[in-house]
Amino acid sequence: MKNLSILSITTLLACCMLFVVCKSESHLENPYKDKTEKELESLSNEKYSKIVAFARPKACSDATEWEMIEIRTVCGKSYLPYQKSVDKTTLQNMINDNNRLMEIYQPMVAPKINCIPYRKPLGVICKEGKADIKYEESASK
Repeated sequence: MKNLSILSITTLLACCMLFVVCKSESHLENPYKDKTEKELESLSNEKYSKIVAFARPKACSDATEWEMIEIRTVCGKSYLPYQKSVDKTTLQNMINDNNRLMEIYQPMVAPKINCIPYRKPLGVICKEGKADIKYEESASK
C-alpha cells in the first residue's frame, strides 16, 4: 500500500510538472504580433539579409559543400542554400525567428504581391560563385 501511495504521488507530481512546462511553452506570444506592416517589412529584410550572409560565408565552387534548408517567405515556403561548415543550430534558430515574423507579416502582404508558383527544389548548384537552388522545370514550358 505504501508503494502505491509513493507511486501515485510521484505520478501526480510528474503530471503537474509536465502541465506547467507545456502550458508555458504553448502560450508564448509571437513577439512580432504588435508590429506595423512597415516595421515587419524592415525587420523581414534585415533578418533575411543576416540569414543569407550567415548561410553563405564563402563563394560557391563545389556544390557538394552545400545543403539547402527551408525558410518561410512572403510567398510561402522557399529554400535557401547554406554552406555545410556553418553552425546549423544557429542557422535554424535564425530561420525559426524569421518564420515567426512571417506568421504575422505574410498574411498582410501576400495578397498584394505576385508570387512564383511552387516548384520542387532539386538541390544546390554553384552559379558564378554563388550558391543557388536548382528547381524542377515548370510544366508550362
